[in-house]
Amino acid sequence: MAAVDHQRPPRPGVLQHLRGLARPGLPGSDWLRAYSTLAVWAGHLDLADEPLVAQLLQQAHRHPAQAAAALEEARHFRTDLYACLTDPHDARAFNAVAAVAQDAARSAVFTHADDGLGHWRLPPSAGLRLPLLATARSAAEVLADPQRFTIRACPSPDCGWLFLNSSGRRRWCSLATCGSHQKPPGPQG
Repeated sequence: MAAVDHQRPPRPGVLQHLRGLARPGLPGSDWLRAYSTLAVWAGHLDLADEPLVAQLLQQAHRHPAQAAAALEEARHFRTDLYACLTDPHDARAFNAVAAVAQDAARSAVFTHADDGLGHWRLPPSAGLRLPLLATARSAAEVLADPQRFTIRACPSPDCGWLFLNSSGRRRWCSLATCGSHQKPPGPQG
């Protein structure tokens, strides 16, 4: 049995997927406005290769209702995953994320890649759900890693992005962005 590397950070794609809905209701907070954004994002994070992204975009153009349903499912998944990562005791959110991750596991195939290693990949037959399933597979890896307990939400009322806080001393997603907008503590007296 291989040793688990607890020093490796969770896959960044999962945290980036959550940023768009970190604080629901903020102007401009939802970047997942169209299926094309979801498909291109999946390619950007290497969850799908370029030809597959092109195939997904063509499929979405031919089947707009199915693309809209896949996008809506991805939005719900993102909300559940955010809840699951910010409250490890939220069983409802965990079960919702686990259901999609199990769908992804059932769809994945083990392939031999050009680098000589085996990789789990989602086949094109996953259809328009492929970006969601790829994200769910990555999310399951994060949820199975003890480092998930170091994920924090930025406390800024205008943010809420998730970040790794391995040291336990970090408060903001970015000191320059969110931390600098907070009032410094008043004089002690």
